[in-house]
Amino acid sequence: MKTLLALLAGAKFGKVLLTSGTMLLSVITYSFIYGWRYAAGFVGLIFCHEMGHFVAARQRGLDVGAPTFIPFVGAWIQLKEQPMDVETEAYVAMAGPVVGTIAAMGCFYAADFLQSSLLRALAYAGFMLNLFNLIPLAPLDGGRITSIISPKPGGSEPP
Repeated sequence: MKTLLALLAGAKFGKVLLTSGTMLLSVITYSFIYGWRYAAGFVGLIFCHEMGHFVAARQRGLDVGAPTFIPFVGAWIQLKEQPMDVETEAYVAMAGPVVGTIAAMGCFYAADFLQSSLLRALAYAGFMLNLFNLIPLAPLDGGRITSIISPKPGGSEPP
């Protein structure tokens, strides 16, 4: 038993358990309010958004943790090392809303094709989630993206 726990804690399987466990907790929590189908779709859209960040960070060679979900707060990936330049920071930050919007667009087109009000509601929620994340304030993605313009919010570097 101790060996199994040690393997789960140290292996990548532990990351999968952390992500899937926190996703399941979020689905269960949201399902009390919205029903399980909407909850599963909404958490799936958040997962797509976070995987955009995850893949972009990996493409840039950053050490990154698996997504972690907290109901009514959202989700995040843990960057174990910070980007060395603002261009990398903006690239990683932009990837989440781009992938999340593509996923929401998929829901939107599927809703039209299948005449599904559930998929339409998920599409609108996904669009709003990604749009909200683009507000140019830290710690939202928009705040990280605007760091390419100026490292200080609302100001510029002295000459």
